[in-house]
Amino acid sequence: MRAPIVFPIRVAAGPTIVQTTTREVSADGVFVCSLRPPKPGTQVSLKLYLPGGPQAEEATAVVGEWRSAPEGGYWAEFVDPPQTLRDRIAGLLQRRARASASGPPTPIGAMSLAQKPLDDPRRAFPRVEARFGVRFGNVQDFVLEYAANISAGGVFVQTESPPELHAVVTVIMELPDGGKPVEAKGVVVHRVSAQEAKGRNSPPGAGVQFVDSSDEFRERIDRAIEFILKGL
Repeated sequence: MRAPIVFPIRVAAGPTIVQTTTREVSADGVFVCSLRPPKPGTQVSLKLYLPGGPQAEEATAVVGEWRSAPEGGYWAEFVDPPQTLRDRIAGLLQRRARASASGPPTPIGAMSLAQKPLDDPRRAFPRVEARFGVRFGNVQDFVLEYAANISAGGVFVQTESPPELHAVVTVIMELPDGGKPVEAKGVVVHRVSAQEAKGRNSPPGAGVQFVDSSDEFRERIDRAIEFILKGL
């Protein structure tokens, strides 16, 4: 049984290494979000950054079914996964099943900014309130906006003109840890228009799920979240 859970994952296919996120997970495999999926049958090495653990779990998998946009990516079937990974996924699925009784998870950015951290038991990773500059857009049109909250899997960019759902965007973030800006691709998974925001206690903008980034990006996101949490 597959459950919709988002968490960071590192995929190595030969010399190509990508940091991205998941969309679904089961005891047998994981759905990997990707703009450039490997060919079906390709063997890949995975590092799964499951919530609640001190380190990533490693596994080998084989690329199976593909999905085209808007759910671009592929299913990676585990090959003899270690027992520690099986146990952690089983625990994650059990927690997700219990939490799902309270309804679907709150989308990125849909909660009041007055809450610190922006935690939701139905999400694999909590969001933390943060405000920092984000260069946000596509090749033709970049604008400076500001983040409202961030998690290991994505960021909510506050903007009066959010892109359409499933749009692929580039985010260049000036993270509050003081380092140089970091860049990643992302997919818009949640959208709040200016008109919708008027009737909610939330800002207009776009929730962006990270895909196809680098090891440096993943390290910076983790450090930035740790930096933010220390200041709460």
